[in-house]
Amino acid sequence: MKEIKLWKIAVDEKGKPLVEEFNNVNQTETENYLEEIIVRSPNILLNDLKLVGRQTETPGGALDLLGVDSDGNLVVFELKRGTLTREAVAQIIDYASYLSELAHDELSKHISDRSGKLGIDKIDDFRSWYQEQFSRDLPMIHKIKMFLVGLGVDDRARRMLSYLSKSDIDISLTTFYGFERDGNIFLARHVEIESKTLDVTTHPKKSNLEKLQKRVKDLQVDDFYYEMSSFFRNQLSAYEWPNPSGYSYSLSELTESGSPSYRVYISLYLFDAQPGKVQIYMQPRALEKITADLFQSIKDSLGSKIKFTGHGAPVIWVKSSKEWKELRPIFEKICTAIIEGGKRKREQEVVEEFQEASQDSVETEKSKEAPQN
Repeated sequence: MKEIKLWKIAVDEKGKPLVEEFNNVNQTETENYLEEIIVRSPNILLNDLKLVGRQTETPGGALDLLGVDSDGNLVVFELKRGTLTREAVAQIIDYASYLSELAHDELSKHISDRSGKLGIDKIDDFRSWYQEQFSRDLPMIHKIKMFLVGLGVDDRARRMLSYLSKSDIDISLTTFYGFERDGNIFLARHVEIESKTLDVTTHPKKSNLEKLQKRVKDLQVDDFYYEMSSFFRNQLSAYEWPNPSGYSYSLSELTESGSPSYRVYISLYLFDAQPGKVQIYMQPRALEKITADLFQSIKDSLGSKIKFTGHGAPVIWVKSSKEWKELRPIFEKICTAIIEGGKRKREQEVVEEFQEASQDSVETEKSKEAPQN
C-alpha cells in the first residue's frame, strides 16, 4: 500500500527554505469520523454533490452513502474506515446493480422512504425532486456511478479497480490520509482513479404539463399562477420545466466536469394541503448571485412574508393576484440580481481560464528553452 507524506515548506530567519514534516495520524483517530465528515461536507468528495441516503438498506446490506452529482448521475459510495480490499469492490457492485434494476417509481420510493435519517434531508418524492433539480426525468437506464472511499487501499483492490475503470463500468477510487500538527488534524484527498462523465437524458415534459395544468385548476390558482410563471420565464429568460408540483426555472451553467447543464434557481410549487396558494421557492444557489446588501433590503421589504427552510432556502407564499402584483417589483429586483450575478461568475471563470491557459503556455515555453542534459 502506498504511503502518503505531507510537508510544510517555510522560510528560516536567513531566508532559506525550511522543510517541516507532518506526522501521520493513526488511522483509528480518523476512521471513526470519516463518514460523518463527508455527510457534513459532501464537497470534499465531489463539488455540488447532494446526498440523498445514508446507510440505505438493500438486499446485499446497507450501502453507506447515496448521492446525486452535479450532472444528475446517481452515485453510490462505499466507505471503509480502514484499508479498502477486494471485498469492498464486490460490495459496491452489488449495491449499484440492485439499484440499476429498479423501475423509476421503485427507485423513487426506495430513496424517498429511506431519506430524512442520519443527517440526510427528507425527500418526499425523489423523482419529482430530481426533475426540479435537473429539469429532466430520471434516465431510462440507471447507469450508476460507484465511488470507493477509504483511508488506504491494498494492491489487489487497486488492480481490480484499475481494470474495471478501463471498461464500461464507471467506478472510481478516492483515499484520504490524516496528518497532525500542533494539535490540529488535516485530511489529504488522493483521487487515484477518476470517475467518468455519463449522459442522462429523457424528458416526459408533456405528461408533467398535463398533470400540472389539472393541479392548477383543482387548487384554484389559475387566475394568477400563469401570470407568475410568465413573469419568471421572461424576467430570467429561463428554461421553464413543468413538474406535477409546479414550474421550475433553470439557467444554463457549466458543471464541475465542464459540461453544460441547466440548474434550477426558482420554482413555483403547489401543495394539496394549501389550496389557493402558490409557494415561490428560491434555491440556495440563487442567493449566491445576490449581494448581501440587496438581499438584506429584500428581506426587510418582505418582512414576515419570507420564511427559510432548514437548509437556508427562502420561501414566499402568494395567495391572490393582488398580492402577487404587490410582490412583483421585489422579484424584478431579485431576477435582475440573479442574472447580473451569473454574468459576474461567467466573467470570472473566463478570466481564470485565460490565466490558467497563459500560465500553461509560459511553462511550456520555459520547458522548450531549458537546456537538455
